Amino acid sequence: MSEKASHMPMDHQSKGGADDDRSRKVRQKRIGDQLRRLYDEVTEEAVPEEFLNLLEQADNSAKNKK
Repeated sequence: MSEKASHMPMDHQSKGGADDDRSRKVRQKRIGDQLRRLYDEVTEEAVPEEFLNLLEQADNSAKNKK
């Protein structure tokens, strides 16, 4: 399928049938797996000390305004 055809609505694309559906599902699963892996890596990273300091300053500022 050409680059342009992949961006057309389904009713304008050639009828690929089950092969196109399987291919699309495989791509979607691969993208989902990659996004999950990236998310997991980011959530496991340490929070930078500077950011923790800013959060602490914000908390202290909020407490002082009460």
